[in-house]
Amino acid sequence: MTFINAIAGNLWGYDTLIIFAAMANSVLFMLTKWKLRQFGAAIYMQNDASLYGKNAEILVKVGIEDVKKIKNARHVVNQLYSVFTNVITIFPLLGLIGTVYALINITGAGGMDNMQDSFMISLTSTFWGMIFAIVYKIADATISPDVERYNNDADRTIAKQED
Repeated sequence: MTFINAIAGNLWGYDTLIIFAAMANSVLFMLTKWKLRQFGAAIYMQNDASLYGKNAEILVKVGIEDVKKIKNARHVVNQLYSVFTNVITIFPLLGLIGTVYALINITGAGGMDNMQDSFMISLTSTFWGMIFAIVYKIADATISPDVERYNNDADRTIAKQED
């Protein structure tokens, strides 16, 4: 119970920054998934709906406007995905900054109580940084194969138009 109290008690300190970063990355994740669906629809729009996602080798020749839509959709997805994956790497760093910040406060006045509070803050910031890094790496694993596959299929579709 002490562990849960320590985690919950420090949420309104430095850990709030980590929580806000996590909420922002959740929005990025959902936006990336939404745009990824639109990207897939742009690539496969010329194909029979029964082929969608099943046989990416069967791609018909598309028009110039279709290629523009595909390129725009790919650009947006790749930008969002890049930001999402880069924010994931920030979480352990935020936890480390919180740890350093709290340990610096140990040297201040306040005696043993201040040292104990600072130590708990340092542990909770590290905890939240690692938890969110793990959660978002798992989320990344759910969309990265689709991002790669859609990029490959977009390249093949655009190449067919250029033939």
